[in-house]
Amino acid sequence: MENFKMKSYDGTELFCYLFDEVENPKAVVMLVHGMGEHAGRYIHFAKFLNERGYIVFADDHRAHGFSETDENRGHHEGDIFHDTVKDEVFFYNYLKEKYNLPILLMGHSYGSFLAQAFLEEGTDVKGVALSGSGTMSKFSTGAGSAACKVIMAFNPALRMKALEKFNVLRDSMKYKGPDDKGKKLWLTRDVEMRNVSINDPYTSVPMSASFCYYLLKGLEAAETEEGFAKLNLDTPIGMFSGTDDPIGGFTKSIINLKERYEKAGVKHIVFHLYEGARHEVLNEINRDEVMEDMVNFFEKCLAQEW
Repeated sequence: MENFKMKSYDGTELFCYLFDEVENPKAVVMLVHGMGEHAGRYIHFAKFLNERGYIVFADDHRAHGFSETDENRGHHEGDIFHDTVKDEVFFYNYLKEKYNLPILLMGHSYGSFLAQAFLEEGTDVKGVALSGSGTMSKFSTGAGSAACKVIMAFNPALRMKALEKFNVLRDSMKYKGPDDKGKKLWLTRDVEMRNVSINDPYTSVPMSASFCYYLLKGLEAAETEEGFAKLNLDTPIGMFSGTDDPIGGFTKSIINLKERYEKAGVKHIVFHLYEGARHEVLNEINRDEVMEDMVNFFEKCLAQEW
């Protein structure tokens, strides 16, 4: 693994991860991480992909990980959602020129929302995998963004710590298994992986009011009919979600997203629901199965076997 900083399209320096020690690589996979975490949490999946012949690239997004200082982490000026989508397009073009190989993309959670918008950017990406994804109603995005805008009028950098209290309340009501004790129950059934997340100072960073505002507005725009009209209907979309994932609406939201892509005319959709799995399917007790399913999706994208 190689780490380095690279200036994006507007000169913003972002911390990057590259796994390219692969003999006869078949493609490059871009890993797009979730909210309040960092790309270093996907090293196990990157190494798995390396073994299967894929070069892997990832970055710590604006407001995240080693791309920010301790003081600024959780906040970045400007329309951070669309700026981050532009970052991924910038990295896509960089990787395409550097390797001259097909490019695939996997986005998790917030990264999957970025990936939804990325699909509408007119690239010739060969396939996009959405992990821990879903959709939101216009009421939810509208009400949420309105509330954030009120807070932004006083302090756009204010961290939304109340969101974590909501997660704790929801967890205590939903998850009742023998190992369901402590924090972050919604992430995974794997106690060890929950503890890794809890003890990682660069994970579960509270995000600012402006971050939440631009996330909601960006997702709202990506999921409009106008947004879907920008899709390349030949680009395969894979969906990988747990039945007990709250971001996927405990199946309702992720199924709704699938149906909306079908209605828009997307020709190739691969859909996996994992019974009992929670939000981080790549850190679940059945993660080996999930990783195999994702790489099989990538193989189909490259072979165009549907």
